[in-house]
Amino acid sequence: MCAFFSASAAASAKNLPKVSIAGSEYYMYEVRKGDSLYGIANRFGWNIDRLDELNPSLGHKLEKGAKVYYPVDAGEHKADGNNEYIPPETYPVIRHVVKKGDSVYSIAKMYGVSVDQVYLYNPSAKRLIKRGDVITIPQESNAINDGSSFLYYTIKDGDTLADIASEYNTSVEQLLRDNKGVSEYNFSSGDILRVSVNSNKDNVVKKEVDETRIARIDTYKADKNDTWETVAEKTGVDVEDLLEANSGTHLKKNAHIAIPVVETTTVEREVEPYDERESTLEGRRDIYKEVHMLEASDSVSELGNSVSIALVIEDPMSKRDNEFTRGALLAVDRLKSSPYSIRFKVLCDNNITSQSDSVKMTESLISQLDDFKADMVVTTYEKNFPSWLAKYGEDNGVEIVNSFDVKNEMYMDNPSMIHLLTPSAYFSEEVGEWTASNLGSYNLVLVGKEDDDDAFAQSITGRRDVSSVIHRQLDNLAETQLDEGGRYLFYGYPTSRDDIQTMLTAIEHLKENNPFTEIKVMGRPSWITVAEGMKERFHKADVYFPSRFFFDHTSGQGKEFIANYSSAYGHGPIRSFPTYAVAGYDITSFFIPSIASNDGDFNVAVSEASEIQTPISLERVGNWGGFFNPSAYMIRYSPYGDIEKILIRR
Repeated sequence: MCAFFSASAAASAKNLPKVSIAGSEYYMYEVRKGDSLYGIANRFGWNIDRLDELNPSLGHKLEKGAKVYYPVDAGEHKADGNNEYIPPETYPVIRHVVKKGDSVYSIAKMYGVSVDQVYLYNPSAKRLIKRGDVITIPQESNAINDGSSFLYYTIKDGDTLADIASEYNTSVEQLLRDNKGVSEYNFSSGDILRVSVNSNKDNVVKKEVDETRIARIDTYKADKNDTWETVAEKTGVDVEDLLEANSGTHLKKNAHIAIPVVETTTVEREVEPYDERESTLEGRRDIYKEVHMLEASDSVSELGNSVSIALVIEDPMSKRDNEFTRGALLAVDRLKSSPYSIRFKVLCDNNITSQSDSVKMTESLISQLDDFKADMVVTTYEKNFPSWLAKYGEDNGVEIVNSFDVKNEMYMDNPSMIHLLTPSAYFSEEVGEWTASNLGSYNLVLVGKEDDDDAFAQSITGRRDVSSVIHRQLDNLAETQLDEGGRYLFYGYPTSRDDIQTMLTAIEHLKENNPFTEIKVMGRPSWITVAEGMKERFHKADVYFPSRFFFDHTSGQGKEFIANYSSAYGHGPIRSFPTYAVAGYDITSFFIPSIASNDGDFNVAVSEASEIQTPISLERVGNWGGFFNPSAYMIRYSPYGDIEKILIRR
């Protein structure tokens, strides 16, 4: 019964007329015969003390026709701010347009859902996803509104950062923190943002503010000759406030006129802080700089136009790290006449060798990084990339370059990570597209025992009519019947040196027996390890193979690097795959001028560099992820004795 009475009372109060007084809304009730304040409070579910406080001149014996006022919003004071709390609602589904290199796994990770959820709403994705496909993922409204999940919002024409922040009760600063890839320069329709809906409610602070409010509403009985102006003069109330408080009241003798008494008082309120800079382009750019810590480095303020690179090496005793460091130092020496100063430091801890001391080593390196204040950290970890270093980069606005750990995926959701070796999914897809575009007219022959883990073979065959693909084993490859004047591309599954030798012997036999037939060979990336020792046979067979890196020591650049390295260190660089000295040189040569040109903001295009071994071109995974390098080579050993490095993506 109590619940029923309360609901009924609230419903009847809503039917009362409302008036606006001094910017606030009040219910207005005209006293009837037999009414009392207590009865009115009971009828409408109002607080009797608040009703009495606001209408003190009425007394407890009410006159018929007198006006009683009560605030429309008499509940707890809500946090002041520009926006109302966004209630739970059905948000539009995420519509992710598949890009080159996307996989179901990478899409699921990007939006924080499981692979099974992607399959549930996109059954065809179990078979294949291709560029241009649209993957739909529903969004959970309650999780978004309670802050446990982001809203993924697709930017529309005409949207601005400030508009989106206002619509979803967040701030421009929070949008920029949640989407490190977004700036005023690249904000474009069709891109997807992640939004911390209602985040402003988490940032309320207590603040003393001057508040003008109605202290009480007195009652004045009008004289015969009164006008609104004379009543205002007698009571000291503004005419406009009088008219607002007495809407619909006829001014005549003995009319009950409500006299609002306004007071200004200092009160403590919970308010949502608003950054005035959000309203201007210049202000938003200042917020952007703060979010990206572009002016936080002491090296900038103290040294002027300076670039600071820290090299964190995994093992100071390894040949790999020594070679990489020497190559990096050669690049620094080459750039010493640049119009900016260069600070370069190698960080490690020679005193800590035990695995059990890893915590001490981490603390030691963090301390060294804090002291050095690097613009970028380059690393040499080949596997088990340290998560503490990735977190350090994100917390301090410092880009972290993962030079070698191809399996690491931190770049997918850490905006400070730079994944330098082309990710596997992107790499295999690029090879498939390049092969279809350049060698698609060739008959495809798959050679050797099929390998279900060979993503390159799958990418190449996936772009052809499977019924036209020929399969041959090594032991009968030389007996393959070829059409005279035909064109054939032999793709080799083998990875061992002996099996590759056997395949090339069969190819040579086929070339001799089919002089008018065009034959080319494509191998796997691992063929780089045997290419130098089998160079002549590779030339004769016209071999291609994909690679993320390739150092041609016979080229002009290669010979010059070897000469400079030998002059500096007394011997040539150690042969390896990749050649670590050249990797250190390429990476340092690329990033130092890049930071100098973009002031450490990698949302701005970076400078070009002439890489000897590693092609570099950076792209962000998404607006909230890090960078990856989509560039790779197709290496060709042509029959004419040339070695071609064909850039298959820039």
